[in-house]
Amino acid sequence: MNVDIIPLSEIDVGSRLRAIDEDNACVIAASMQEHGQRTPIEVRKVGKRYRLIAGAHRLRALEIAGIDAAFAVVMKATDIEAELLEIDENLCRHELNPLDRATFLARRKAVYEELHPETKHGGDRKSDQVDNLVHLIPSFTEATALKLGLDSRTIRRSITRYTSITPDVRTEISGTWLASSGVQLDALAKETPEMQRQIADYVLQWPGVRNVVEIVRQIQNKPKAAPASAFEKFLSMWRKMDSRTRLQALVHVRSEIAGAWDQLWLSFSEDERANIIEDIAPSLPGAVSREAA
Repeated sequence: MNVDIIPLSEIDVGSRLRAIDEDNACVIAASMQEHGQRTPIEVRKVGKRYRLIAGAHRLRALEIAGIDAAFAVVMKATDIEAELLEIDENLCRHELNPLDRATFLARRKAVYEELHPETKHGGDRKSDQVDNLVHLIPSFTEATALKLGLDSRTIRRSITRYTSITPDVRTEISGTWLASSGVQLDALAKETPEMQRQIADYVLQWPGVRNVVEIVRQIQNKPKAAPASAFEKFLSMWRKMDSRTRLQALVHVRSEIAGAWDQLWLSFSEDERANIIEDIAPSLPGAVSREAA
């Protein structure tokens, strides 16, 4: 890998999927002033100038630090190949929040399928030769999972977040707490576009409320829901259990109540027993049903 020294004045940044975080760039600049540039940026030659592929924060840090040239690797790439390199460089970074990751993955899907249209469902099958070779090119999800170390479920969920949230809302919530919470982004994605816009406006005005469901309740001026009862919480947990866990729970409950049912039933007053029989007798054990009869 050859590293060249290129004047900053000859490098064009172009449009980026991710905005520059000035605070982050300042931290990098401080390090560069003390230790110099340790990691080269990546560029490609376009005419007589260079176009940035990867390293926008490093490039901005060089400007802040007053350094007028950058160590750079000059790559050979087309426009679409260069965009894929930029996307992958960002996706490999751990500091991406869930919204940024969704943005990059959605764009990677579009770029990958532009490079390999035959991998799309119902994609280009113009020749028998392409049809015979298509199995050698992995699908977007498979290729991305392999390259970036992400599981396919994470990839699909991120792209759904991106496509389900309207573009203007994605722009508005970028940089807010909402962009950093996958769970809350999923809740936002379930709302209508108009409600998404109201939620985004609310987030900007009242950043202290950090729950989309609560924000919707306040926007719609609905009464606050009563706290879930212990039984409702149990049912919620029960629905989430797999078969093995449910079996373990049943064994535990059976051991807890073995020989204690009559004692529990007798602990209720006659009025309480009557109410229980009226409300839930059909689901109770035979002993109680017989008494009711």
